[in-house]
Amino acid sequence: MLLQADNITAGYGIRPVLQNVSLQIDSGEFVGLIGSNGSGKSTLLRVLSGFIQPQSGKVTLLGSSLQQLSPMERARKISFVPQKESTDFDFTVMDLTLMGRHPHTHKGRLKTEDFSIARQSLASTDILPLADRTVGTLSGGEHRRVLLARGLAQQGQLMLLDEPTAHLDLSHQAELMELLSRISRQKRNPPGVVAALHDLNQAAEYCTRLILLNSGRIVADGTPDQVLTEQNLLSACCAEARIGRNPVTGKPMILTLSPVSETANRPEAVKVHLVCGGGSGISIMSRMSHEGFHVSVGALNRLDSDEVAATALGLEVSVDEPFCAISESVVNQTRKLMKSADLIVVADVPFGAGNLINLKLVDEAARNGTPVLFAGNSNPDDRDFVAGEAAAILRRLSTGNVSFSSPEELLTSIKNLSDSAASHSNPASVLQ
Repeated sequence: MLLQADNITAGYGIRPVLQNVSLQIDSGEFVGLIGSNGSGKSTLLRVLSGFIQPQSGKVTLLGSSLQQLSPMERARKISFVPQKESTDFDFTVMDLTLMGRHPHTHKGRLKTEDFSIARQSLASTDILPLADRTVGTLSGGEHRRVLLARGLAQQGQLMLLDEPTAHLDLSHQAELMELLSRISRQKRNPPGVVAALHDLNQAAEYCTRLILLNSGRIVADGTPDQVLTEQNLLSACCAEARIGRNPVTGKPMILTLSPVSETANRPEAVKVHLVCGGGSGISIMSRMSHEGFHVSVGALNRLDSDEVAATALGLEVSVDEPFCAISESVVNQTRKLMKSADLIVVADVPFGAGNLINLKLVDEAARNGTPVLFAGNSNPDDRDFVAGEAAAILRRLSTGNVSFSSPEELLTSIKNLSDSAASHSNPASVLQ
């Protein structure tokens, strides 16, 4: 056992933040601490690192009481990467990274090996070219990666990280999470990695185990599948969630997460049918579901990522078997869904022989007076894989109908239309 915490109660004053928290961390685990703001994630990390002494309970690291270890002994065994850190001196990036090697030196004397480890850490975090820059000249994301490089250079048997992806762009977030996952899986002396995380989908994708905190207590501890349930998120985060599967990795994926107060009793003034496929409609259907609209989707083939998302959201979907042409019965079902809709939204999806029927049904519905909105304004020729037939229909449909360059603009428009339609007996009249 790498680390064990027994009945920890801790805080910053009379009122404790953590209450009777017990957990164990093994080498080779990548554990994500999740929970809403104020749930105790950062405080728990500081207790496990030895920065905060618990009011009661005990933390044991490799069989020794954490509080009985000297600061230097703790620093050799625990790498702690804070959420942020002010730098009052103009250290270079290399200087700050080398500070992670200090616990392993003799009287502060650096060896060639220490410089080599520091360079490897900077390369791992993609900032080796910044080695001679002063920390004060860095962006927030660059500074964040320097702190991580210092933690990697420290080579602790336990790595603790507080919001490691904060201030990073999407590509560096993914690189960082993959790096931490790889470190925890290394064959020789893998450390235990514990990170406080806000992004639940990141946590589900990369962590081997999740600990869900609520009001300073652990309410769930287990695999992502065991912890990320609708009931757990409702009780711990006061949010209604719909959970599906990442169609690529098979990991649990949060499709919607919205406060209970915002989703309860929303009038379903407008019925929307969404034509999508290949993941083009996931964000749109999730947002429309958030707003409480009645949403139908299709036609789709089973196991298409949009079909997986729509099913997880509990939406009405016209669906056929995988890798086959849409059957006549599913065509008729889709036609009925479009006929009952107040408006149709066409996602930025390409059209080929398999899904051209959807576009033909939209054309048919438009001729019968159903408004059509487009999410995205891609060139029709770029979306046509049926020798110009789809492009011709798209151009015909675009006449008199509205295209939106982003899903956000589209959904804002639908919401405004819904609010107007709620006061009319015939919502479609507002939309036309």
